[in-house]
Amino acid sequence: MDKVSDMGKTSGTGADKKLILVLILVFLTLGGSFALIYVNLKADLTSLKNNNANLSSQIEQLRGLIEELHANQTSGLAPVQIYNRTKNSVVLIMNDRGDGSTVEGSGFVYDLQGYVITNNHVVNGTVNLTVTFIDGTTESAQIVGSDVYSDLAVIKVGNLPAQSQPLILGNSSQLMVGEPVYAIGNPFGLSSSMTSGIVSQLGRVLRLSELGAPAPWGNYSIADLIQFDAAVNPGNSGGPLLNNLGFVVGITFAIETGGSGLTGFIGIGYAVPSVLVMRVASALISIGHYYHPYVGIEYDSRYTGGVLIVSVVHGGPAETVGLQANDIIKEVDGHQINRGAELIIYLERYKSPGDTVLLKVSRGNTNLNVTLTLGQRPV
Repeated sequence: MDKVSDMGKTSGTGADKKLILVLILVFLTLGGSFALIYVNLKADLTSLKNNNANLSSQIEQLRGLIEELHANQTSGLAPVQIYNRTKNSVVLIMNDRGDGSTVEGSGFVYDLQGYVITNNHVVNGTVNLTVTFIDGTTESAQIVGSDVYSDLAVIKVGNLPAQSQPLILGNSSQLMVGEPVYAIGNPFGLSSSMTSGIVSQLGRVLRLSELGAPAPWGNYSIADLIQFDAAVNPGNSGGPLLNNLGFVVGITFAIETGGSGLTGFIGIGYAVPSVLVMRVASALISIGHYYHPYVGIEYDSRYTGGVLIVSVVHGGPAETVGLQANDIIKEVDGHQINRGAELIIYLERYKSPGDTVLLKVSRGNTNLNVTLTLGQRPV
């Protein structure tokens, strides 16, 4: 009886120990979960605070803009008003490449956390990067992310001068040929220079190889570009192109030089559209890179009446769904396509890798409906 009694006590003690161990494990698991939830909530709260600060800044700027427009009784601001509203947010960027060469460019304040948008070619290969504001304040900067296919980069400074508020991004898809635009930047190191002109044309496409990009990047094009005639020169790269409300509708990045070895402006400048800037900048800040949609075709840029496929890239999305050379893409997602540039522009504005598009394709006398899943360009 004593033995039975002793065995009963031993068994109970073991069960208690197991129960305590289980409870400890449960508490540890719950504690870890609560800690993770706390960290996530804290990060979300910080993000919300940052977004709220940026929105408050934009609302305050819009309120001031409305008051100025009301006082002027016009639909747009005078150039002097545009300059005064934006000058404190446009910066001079100095890129010391560590090999004895220095690149000068421009940029502008994107948000209150110190993010600045510029061109990839302005900050590429940097060893030491500095940002100078119009009041003379100079800050060291770090690259957050860059994208060769849009020639965009986001850099970050530790502190912003009090007057340097984020510029508001406008909608470049609403621009019209003949609309006035204004460029602010640092041509040839002449800080905070402003020039004016008009939108000369929209939807331009430039092959990256023409801009000096090597393969594989040079095999692709930068699309939906704004052509303008406001005078810009080396040093303007990365600076904002503004509409008559002072909104950023593009980022200056290239000029035509006539092919005669000249480096000065001859009346044709190009800007990356703000609709692409919005997509790329947010991705660069959140994950450090941006993935562009990819079909995997070469097309005849001179052909009108659709996208005439010259060749299909082996293993690419187009080959996967059976597209062939001499096929003509007539529509994408129900939108008529008259030339290859229009397809690229549509994809860059609205699509991402992994998205599907419905293509209407003409093959000889046959019409095909093809569902294609977009890939991503090589990075």
